[in-house]
Amino acid sequence: MPRTQSLDIAAVARKSGVTSRTLRHYDAIGLLTPARTGRDGRRYYERPQLLRLQHILVLRELGTP
Repeated sequence: MPRTQSLDIAAVARKSGVTSRTLRHYDAIGLLTPARTGRDGRRYYERPQLLRLQHILVLRELGTP
């Protein structure tokens, strides 16, 4: 079975327009947990997390605290 494509934190930050620091903060507060964390500590995100991030960004744009 093929593995789901994962994007590392740098790629997600670049594509979404948020900083890696923001993504780490979202992880720390339990808002957006990465799909997995590599042995080197790098966070990886997959489709469900990217959809959740999109939802978070829409809510943020609408002014939701």
